[in-house]
Amino acid sequence: MPNRSVSFMAAALLWATACGSTESTGVVTPPPSQGISLLAGGSAPVINGQAVTLNSGTTGGEYLLVVTDTATAGTGTSAYQVAASGVAAAGTVSAPAASRTPTADLLSTGASATTPRLDISYGARLNERYRARFNARLSTVNAAMAASRSIGRSAASIIVPQVGDVVTYNVGDDPCDTIVNRPSRIVAVGSQAIVAIDTLNPPSGFTSADYQRIAANFDTLVYPVDVANFGAPTDIDQNGHIVLLFTRAVNALTPRNSDSYVGGFFFSRDLFPKIATQQLAACAGSNVGELFYLLAPDPTGVVNGNVRTTGFVDSLSTSLIGHEFQHLINASRRIFVNNANALEVVWLNEGLSHIAEELLFYRQAGLAPRQNLTATVIRSSAIARDAFNRDQASNVGRYRDYLVAPSANSPIRRDDSLATRGATWNFLRYATDRSLRGGGQDATIFQALVNSTTTGMPNLRAVYGADIGGMLRDWSVSHYTDDAVAGIAVDLLQPSWNWHDIYPALGGGGGTYPLTTLSLTASGANGTVIPGGSAFYRFAISANGSANITVSGGTSTAGFATGTIVRIR
Repeated sequence: MPNRSVSFMAAALLWATACGSTESTGVVTPPPSQGISLLAGGSAPVINGQAVTLNSGTTGGEYLLVVTDTATAGTGTSAYQVAASGVAAAGTVSAPAASRTPTADLLSTGASATTPRLDISYGARLNERYRARFNARLSTVNAAMAASRSIGRSAASIIVPQVGDVVTYNVGDDPCDTIVNRPSRIVAVGSQAIVAIDTLNPPSGFTSADYQRIAANFDTLVYPVDVANFGAPTDIDQNGHIVLLFTRAVNALTPRNSDSYVGGFFFSRDLFPKIATQQLAACAGSNVGELFYLLAPDPTGVVNGNVRTTGFVDSLSTSLIGHEFQHLINASRRIFVNNANALEVVWLNEGLSHIAEELLFYRQAGLAPRQNLTATVIRSSAIARDAFNRDQASNVGRYRDYLVAPSANSPIRRDDSLATRGATWNFLRYATDRSLRGGGQDATIFQALVNSTTTGMPNLRAVYGADIGGMLRDWSVSHYTDDAVAGIAVDLLQPSWNWHDIYPALGGGGGTYPLTTLSLTASGANGTVIPGGSAFYRFAISANGSANITVSGGTSTAGFATGTIVRIR
């Protein structure tokens, strides 16, 4: 990574946390201001607790200050302080002019019972509720033995259910104790998918042809994309397939008149044996197989009065199944292949599943990462536009949730909010593009993250390098500078997407780029950030003027508030 730092003597920092206490290492007067020669457009020096002087030159200039907490651990909120003199207020972020022809209508504001929002977090909450229990059931498994048992079975050992067969599955949401068995009929069998339907599903659902099409879509699109990028799933039920179970049990998870709905999920409990083995503890409620639970069509609202048309269910199935399939691959390989002693943490696991959605978009649209996609490219064909709406628009919406509140959100936050998901997905895309700048394929990065024995931050460091804090800082700056500041360093770009072009073109997005950017004045600024979070300020310096800027503050656990200054014009 190019060294864009400005070398100054560091000052001791005052740390404040949001946990109801304040720790002080002492307040030290900053060293004398040290000059920075006239910044060229796009220059981006980093200052860490120093007082610096900016000289504007004969024409004056406008600048961006990004304050980032580079801590990679901890959960507190951190106070920072910006002292400034010689600055004038500049406007908020201004996006390049762009047409507002809608690219997608999936970023509509709000939701209601008639237009509910997908509760993408249900599966994560379910599995996290029992994560400690699942981790306690793991033990070291010999990788060679496990792989031979669960991957690459001979054709003679595969037992595939046939269309018309009735198989009983536990559809309850308790992992190992309370069992809710439901007879389910096999309605389609493909090369990789088995489609089953709960015999108690509401009437007038998908036709046989619909189910065959869903199986074929999994076989030819979802399965090859996810396996190529994350690795092969296990086959502990010896049927050589993945079960897609459409069950009213998923419909029942959404109360009447709710403004959100559960579309489906993967449940880690199904990878454990019913009876304990030398390698794994028992889970009596396990279905002992690789399967997903999916929303069933309910055109008349039989279940809780919530109408779910066949078109509605069909429209979300590809992206949802691709998302859940990454979870299945991740968990199954950790348990049976990689000798991991824990399942992946929520924020990274979900970020990888949102990467799976993006990868489906690329495949369906005939596009690829690192092409700096614009709204024009996405609108260039019905195929690309429809793929964006189905598979990628939700990622864009979640990333927008992060951009409107970047100091309160972070890609490494230990929660499962939509803003965290959007930030994690975008950070993984940025970090992967940066790692592959010299060439290579996404799959090498994503398979390394999935096929790991570590979780969370140690996993990121092993794949992307030790300085994740520095990468978070550069990623934060890129939200503003990518495609908006001429001459900016390559580490401050996002090569796959042109967000300053896309967001103004999105229906429901307000016609503007959503990054919250404040004005810095001579009175300075104070605020808070969480680890991995950032705050954005613009300011101006008059012709032949100079300004003094000091940034201090940070967390009590690790890292500190760094300031990155960018001359934007």
